[in-house]
Amino acid sequence: MTLSMTLQRDSETSLQSQIFDRVREMILNGSLRGGMALTPSRTLSKQLNVSRNTVTLAYDRLVAEGYVTSKGTAGLVVTSIPPDHFLAVANAAEASPVFPLDHNNPIADGTPMLCYAGIPGGETNGPAYDFWVGRSAADAFPLDTWRRLAMRRLAQSPRHLTDYCDPAGLHDLRNAIARHLARNRGMTVSADQIIVTSGSQDGISLVLNLLRPQVRRLCIETPGYNGAKMLFDRESLPLEAVAVDANGLTVADLPRGKGNLAFVTPSHQFPTGVMLSLSRRLELLKWATATESFVLEDDYDSDFRYEGAPLTPLAMLDRSRRVFYLGTFSKSIGAGVRIGFVVVPRAMVDDAREMKAAMSNGQSWLEQAILADFIDQGHFERHLRKLHKIYKARRNRLITALNDAFGPRPITGQDGGLHLVWRLPSGAPDARHIQIQARDLGVGVYAPSSGAAFDIDENAPDDRLIFGYSSLTEENIDKAVKLLRTLIGAQSGTVGEGARP
Repeated sequence: MTLSMTLQRDSETSLQSQIFDRVREMILNGSLRGGMALTPSRTLSKQLNVSRNTVTLAYDRLVAEGYVTSKGTAGLVVTSIPPDHFLAVANAAEASPVFPLDHNNPIADGTPMLCYAGIPGGETNGPAYDFWVGRSAADAFPLDTWRRLAMRRLAQSPRHLTDYCDPAGLHDLRNAIARHLARNRGMTVSADQIIVTSGSQDGISLVLNLLRPQVRRLCIETPGYNGAKMLFDRESLPLEAVAVDANGLTVADLPRGKGNLAFVTPSHQFPTGVMLSLSRRLELLKWATATESFVLEDDYDSDFRYEGAPLTPLAMLDRSRRVFYLGTFSKSIGAGVRIGFVVVPRAMVDDAREMKAAMSNGQSWLEQAILADFIDQGHFERHLRKLHKIYKARRNRLITALNDAFGPRPITGQDGGLHLVWRLPSGAPDARHIQIQARDLGVGVYAPSSGAAFDIDENAPDDRLIFGYSSLTEENIDKAVKLLRTLIGAQSGTVGEGARP
């Protein structure tokens, strides 16, 4: 079909980017529907009086971000579901917080203030094919953009390298995060409510320190996130492990006494990957209100949803101001950037800032400034669309490879995130044994009970493996699964019922 558009020749935006933006807008507003073919690049270049290379580069970007797909001789065709539908919340608030920063507050506007005085994975000699969880794709890191933003910030504001940052976080970044949460998670929060941290662990520590006077008991999912349990174990409070089933945390098993803090991963439970159902979400919030308790919601990988719409955060449903929302950029950009954040209930904003100041003088100014620009200039959403396409393809390749090698097996957590959990074939050795043996073959797969997660139930069957697929290429996923097929088949005497030879 003919694409009708007008380009601004005197605009600072390149002609290539304008073509991309116009076509993307047509797809999102329904003018271009799934299955429709785009105008051939040669025809469009003549229509717009631009070089064919300009059109081709714009089309290549549309393919890379998942808006269109190549159908060979049929040309480029619009995909049935644009990637934005998996990122942005329908009818979400526009990209500006309802409650802007209070510029009468010296902390809020960035004015310097007086400040108060062995996990597995990631090793340099790791296996060749490592399915460790939570890694972002190194080959997809936006290095050129990141470098350009860094140089621009350094040229504009070198003095900030010698100043202390606001311990709560750079105000530009907190504003950018608030806008991102409004669009992508449907959350209307004030930038003042956001405390920038050095990652999830730092965020959990902040909440623990803040709530210590009010909390009498800690609650955690089992199986669950080992990082949270390590921090909880350091507290002198009783620890209540609450089971997870197919609908997420069993809220009915939470303690009825007052003054609890419950750590949950409702959008993609770690490690099982199940989603906390809406009825249980509401039940959990009622429990928090009735028992005068708090909930720490770890939304660690919700930027990646492959089936269905983004899930509603607990913090968005909360009316009693008892939910702390924990976010991170480790999965979307990279753990090395070391930036996460906590959204705190409005009534605790001042105490949270003071506690963060007591813990540290804040994160690196430069990394925060680059990330703020990266979000505000639209690079982050483009990056997420690119990653969504890459990670979905890697997830699909992993599931296909496992099914081809072992036949259909139960899988959980495949609808989103960066990992899934796969049940071993009957007759196979236990998961910890497979983990050790696979390591010798150069394959890193992980039993939940061996450090990737924890389980209070010592009698829980050790028959599942965690596969973090985001950092492995599709080719390497195939190679790794073939090695696993050889290993498991040799030790169990079978490669699984229904496996393809």
